[in-house]
Amino acid sequence: MRLVKTRWSLACACVVFSVLVMAMTLKRSDMGALFPIMLSVMSFVAAVLLVAPETAMKLAELCSRPVTNIVFPSERFTKPPLSYQIARRHRTMQRLEEALVEYQSIIENYPGEREAYLELLDVAAKLGDTKACEKYKARFKRQFGEEI
Repeated sequence: MRLVKTRWSLACACVVFSVLVMAMTLKRSDMGALFPIMLSVMSFVAAVLLVAPETAMKLAELCSRPVTNIVFPSERFTKPPLSYQIARRHRTMQRLEEALVEYQSIIENYPGEREAYLELLDVAAKLGDTKACEKYKARFKRQFGEEI
């Protein structure tokens, strides 16, 4: 903790030094201003590097948040986006128990998905799970008002 405070104190001193040198240097218009400007910039870079361990991740997260909210909007939603891909992949690879779990998840989150019921019933029938078949046939009838 003491090292962190020391680094931040040094960084503050570097920024103050950088600003003072730059302010004095900008009043000059000759080539003699080149070295003080370079010194000022190096001092500022040193300040940034001194505080980087504590600030880099926070700044990166702050800058990337707008993009990640567009690409991965699930942080704002209470249920996962509707996708049959995992369930169908398990089904084609004959991992029927995993497919059944995925279809059940789809039905829990999206009870109005007719396809999910039909595909779940097909998987349950292949597994020989009569209990799941009866349960989801009854749910299908309640949801859609028709029998399978």
